Amino acid sequence: MNQIGNQQMLREINKSLLLNNIYEQGPISRVDLARKTRLSPTTVSVLMEEAIREGLVRETGTAGSGVGRRMTLLDINAAGGCVLGVDLSNAPARCVLLDLRGNLLASQPLQPAQPLFGPEAMCSELPQLIRAFLEEQETPLATIRWMGVSIPGRIDEKRENVVNSTVLGLENFPLRTKLYEEFNIPMHLVNDLDAAGFAERFNGTAKGLQTIVYILIDYGIGAGLVLNNQIYRGRHDRAGRIREFSRFSTANLSKRLLETYPDTFGDVRDEEPLVVRRFVDLGMQGAEPFAGELEEIIETIASYCGHVLQLLSPEQLILGGWIGESEPFFTRLAERIQSREQASVPTPVHSPRWKEYGASIGAATIGLHRMFKSRTMS
Repeated sequence: MNQIGNQQMLREINKSLLLNNIYEQGPISRVDLARKTRLSPTTVSVLMEEAIREGLVRETGTAGSGVGRRMTLLDINAAGGCVLGVDLSNAPARCVLLDLRGNLLASQPLQPAQPLFGPEAMCSELPQLIRAFLEEQETPLATIRWMGVSIPGRIDEKRENVVNSTVLGLENFPLRTKLYEEFNIPMHLVNDLDAAGFAERFNGTAKGLQTIVYILIDYGIGAGLVLNNQIYRGRHDRAGRIREFSRFSTANLSKRLLETYPDTFGDVRDEEPLVVRRFVDLGMQGAEPFAGELEEIIETIASYCGHVLQLLSPEQLILGGWIGESEPFFTRLAERIQSREQASVPTPVHSPRWKEYGASIGAATIGLHRMFKSRTMS
């Protein structure tokens, strides 16, 4: 690389270091930035003026007391743009907008309600739905600083291609490239469970924790593992599969209930979540045979989760999906899991704060972290 290229790269690395410090510790003065980063005051001043012009940083208040000069503080400009999160793991897909401080600005399911399926839908229908969402929110595309897309399936190591997603009907599909060609903004792909778990760690029920297990039982089934603040994906990205729970997915469970008890659930046959919700309510009321079937589900989940907690000893277990919608059911399930764990101090078991929007919020929040992370010489 020539000298000009090296200088430009060094400039970008220094700027990212400063932005990362402001993102993590702001409001902060230029003097403290120079001290923490060991960059010269002149370099800090020049790069911060550039960031202010770009709308990423703003001056906010002053610090200091006495006869000395008061220092102007810098912080991330929350109103300096948005990050967009798109979750394709549910039908309908969901979108969220966050400001540059991670505050939720808008959340909305996308239309149509039927699942997006196949390469053609990803190339044509999905971009149209995203644009319609931005128009409804009166948010120009030019204000979007980053886009994160959560995927129910396997993604390659570069987080660019969907290796396989049965839910989306995709195999070895370059989704990131297709969306970048359409929108021309920085973006990334992330597994939906990884995204949902990240949302809970960032500002949800697991905020500040280093080791958590996130298990989802919904239309999709699986687990997200965070070990010592690192997402664990396993060999070939295959960690987190729970085949034992597949019969409890919303689609499979509602299908069996409709076939076995058409008189009880026939009036809501077109609403799979309502079928499952009614089943849980009947079971919790003690109505047979639903109470017995619900007890079998509780015992199966509790036994599996108890072994997981014994093995990993996480700081928290998060259970998402339909199993968290009924508080009495969730309480019974959580107590049963803790009894199977057989620990002197049981692991806390919680439902997610963000529920069905966790994956989209997580995808957007990961975008924020990528925007403001420190770069290194590569």
